[in-house]
Amino acid sequence: MATRRGPDGSVRVAISGTISGEPWTNVFWCNLGGGNTATQADLNSWNTAFYNAFGTNLCPQLNGTISATSCTATLFQNVNQALHAVSTSTKPGTEAGTRVGDISACRVLSWLSNVYWRGGKPRTYLAGLATSETTDGKNLTPAAITALAAAANAFHTAVNALSSGTISQTQHGFCSFMTGGVERNPGVFFPITGAAVHPRLGSQRGRLGAWKP
Repeated sequence: MATRRGPDGSVRVAISGTISGEPWTNVFWCNLGGGNTATQADLNSWNTAFYNAFGTNLCPQLNGTISATSCTATLFQNVNQALHAVSTSTKPGTEAGTRVGDISACRVLSWLSNVYWRGGKPRTYLAGLATSETTDGKNLTPAAITALAAAANAFHTAVNALSSGTISQTQHGFCSFMTGGVERNPGVFFPITGAAVHPRLGSQRGRLGAWKP
């Protein structure tokens, strides 16, 4: 599927890695002050800094058997133009302990904002939780929830502090591409105000690979 276009000055960032040979990707959106006139060098530097913010704040929440391997940014500019940047380096998870055997199991971050509608809330699914993070196989422990919420909010703060050359300001947020059943083109950007953690474990069955009858 082709990437949906965000508003001018917005950037889509995809951080990817693997878990037991199966791929995972987390997608984020930001709005960049000065993004419409940013150069390739500006975006390259910004993308690397974004990836470093993920590595510093969220990789410690990933089990030590998991790594992030790349960060790809697409910056939408005026007159249907776009810049692309890719940063490739291995950023390993550093959470100690035995990983839950089911590679589809994940922690769910819910990003908060001042807009509201039913369904379609922006979320991030983090693969590879440790067995110590759950005692009943369906809920995170209070300690795990507290640690992940702190890490997610620190990541949010770090992203909002990014700048690079002409890119004078970064606003972490998300894009809405549908309203009332009608597609928005381009999407509409809304800022994120913080993060919360769902107590219940999530599942991404697609991470297990193609369906086997």
